[in-house]
Amino acid sequence: MPLRPVGPRPRERGFTLVELLVVIAILVVLLGALFPAFNAIRRSQRIKRTEATRDAIVHAIEEYQNDYGVYPPAEFIAGPNRGNRSLVVLLNAKGGARAPYLPAAFYQRGEIAAWLLLDEWDRPFIYFDTSAMKDATFHEYNVLGDVLGDRSARPAKGEDYYNLGRFQLWSCGPNERNDGGKGRSEGADDIANFLVN
Repeated sequence: MPLRPVGPRPRERGFTLVELLVVIAILVVLLGALFPAFNAIRRSQRIKRTEATRDAIVHAIEEYQNDYGVYPPAEFIAGPNRGNRSLVVLLNAKGGARAPYLPAAFYQRGEIAAWLLLDEWDRPFIYFDTSAMKDATFHEYNVLGDVLGDRSARPAKGEDYYNLGRFQLWSCGPNERNDGGKGRSEGADDIANFLVN
């Protein structure tokens, strides 16, 4: 019969509390380092999808203009979000050779909700037809407001209106604030169909 050693039995090996805390701390540090990268990728993808939506709307507006000889009037419907709501009604109306002008996928994916064309942040696109601009022209939009803090949107203007004789269309972008269509300059991040000089 074999002899057994005399003394305390060896402990079964497992993780100590200190080892578990070290592993958890390492995981927290790694996740903290990766989180901003994931947010940057997500933001970039949302911007690209909004640009694609903007381009599809611009194409639909151009098709409308080819059929009727004018750009869709932003004052077609009264009330808040009037330019956007006018676009939804006019681009969906039957009658033009290529109508309805917006792809059917817009209605299935949710770019149009409650009769509004929405960007990736669920904010309405801002639309003006610049052929009818006046200095007092403004629309009320359900956005976080312009620099003055109100909810009004005015056509983008330098020395003259940008895209004069055509139209202006922009998303408020990732900051969800109306920067007047300024694009990516001076802290603005609007996604517009025109360039600000």
